[in-house]
Amino acid sequence: MIKGTKKRALTEKQKSEKKVLAIAAAAAKFFSAKGYVETSMEDIAAAAKISKGGMYHYFGSKCDILYFISSTFMDFVLHNMQQDLEKAEDPEERLRLIIFTHVKTYSEHMYMAKTILNEAHNLPSPRLKEIKSKEKKYYDAIAGTLSSYIGPTVDKDTLTVLTFSLLAMCNWIFAWYNPKGNISPGRLPQIIFDWFIRSLKTAGSRVRNKDE
Repeated sequence: MIKGTKKRALTEKQKSEKKVLAIAAAAAKFFSAKGYVETSMEDIAAAAKISKGGMYHYFGSKCDILYFISSTFMDFVLHNMQQDLEKAEDPEERLRLIIFTHVKTYSEHMYMAKTILNEAHNLPSPRLKEIKSKEKKYYDAIAGTLSSYIGPTVDKDTLTVLTFSLLAMCNWIFAWYNPKGNISPGRLPQIIFDWFIRSLKTAGSRVRNKDE
């Protein structure tokens, strides 16, 4: 009897989690297309196939949904990053893994990626600060990898330019990339990696020549 109760409780929990994710997915699609401000709770409820009243059982407000999308996506990205850093010690291999995982994640979750990049600023200050803190952790990990690759002589300003340049290349693929086009999801990160690694070698050479 007790086992059966636990089983039913677990099933209900799984159903609830599935509904939360369905609502978040529907909202992310609207936020990325119409914008957060222009999207209504009615829009989201209809897309998620749930009543507006029923949706409030899972989220207290539209802001809660935006926060859930942003926070969940960043947690996912940071988790993938940590796994990549643990897989390799060589800076170039780490950089390759980071680029491949980043492009794969963003191409598979474009609505969520576009939402956090374009709409997270609509969050109230405490929540936005939390998201920015997670983004900073991601930035620091990439900057650290780039610094290890180029060498300790790279100056902070150059490292900042390189880090944001790489993030821009990877982040904004949602604005133009079609996974069903001629460039496959597997080929795209290789192109980015090959181009960027050549740029890093040039930057590293200039840094060394400047110091000599």
